[in-house]
Amino acid sequence: MPAFTKSDLIDENHISGPTGRGSPGDAALMAMVNKDRASTDISRQKSQYYSEVFAYREPNLTPRDRVLQYSVITAEVKTNVIIKDEYTFLQDLSLHLSKRYSRPVTSIFITLNHSECLLFAGTFDSAYIITITALPSQIQSVTNKRNAAMIQTFMSDLLGVAPDRGIVRFIGISEEHLATNGTTVQGEIDNLTKESSEDSTENKRSNTLRRGRSRKASRPEKLNLQERSRPGTSNNYSSPALVSPSLPSVAREQSPLDKRTEKVQKMGRRRSFLAMFSGNKQRAGT
Repeated sequence: MPAFTKSDLIDENHISGPTGRGSPGDAALMAMVNKDRASTDISRQKSQYYSEVFAYREPNLTPRDRVLQYSVITAEVKTNVIIKDEYTFLQDLSLHLSKRYSRPVTSIFITLNHSECLLFAGTFDSAYIITITALPSQIQSVTNKRNAAMIQTFMSDLLGVAPDRGIVRFIGISEEHLATNGTTVQGEIDNLTKESSEDSTENKRSNTLRRGRSRKASRPEKLNLQERSRPGTSNNYSSPALVSPSLPSVAREQSPLDKRTEKVQKMGRRRSFLAMFSGNKQRAGT
């Protein structure tokens, strides 16, 4: 029987077999690491969310900014295209202009004249002209350049009229020449400015009154403390006077001399009384 050597039984180059998994503690360790990463990501997302929410502050708008933010934008549309659904066209155009000028639909006013006889470039093909009137702050060169492209693209999709067959006019109007609700834009700005100044004045007065009341309320306490701290002043919190307890009276026995003196006094009183009585008798007999 042949004898087996160590090299025949064991592969010295690969003593241990291939490992497909780690030690038993590796799984728990990896689970803890993944949990820590997940909790870190969640806390990071929460902190980022709250930082974004609380970082927002409502802008402190002046009366002019508040009025200009809701100023009316007027648009006059003339076209030779026959529009069957006028209401839908006006609603879509009003919504588009409100987005373009960043204001509510209530600040958009549109007039529509369709089926007009229009001649443009020597032809009566489909064409349109839009006149947009707004305050000077809304009629700027960069704003007009962007809005012209967006409005003409919208009209091309809605009416099917090419941009080269349309005209957009931007007209600026001053704050003194645009009015609604019985007052001009400038008048509304002045009214808001006056109201805000009055409110600020009232707030200052109320703050002053509150401070005065708080000071008056704190003065008596300060005076009481000062009076208590002064030497020689009487107050309700003075220490009670120390009264020594009274000693019980002790009966003293009279000496013989005291008894004799008291007896002589009693005899003298009796003699004077008898003498007064006898004198009254003699007067009555006479």
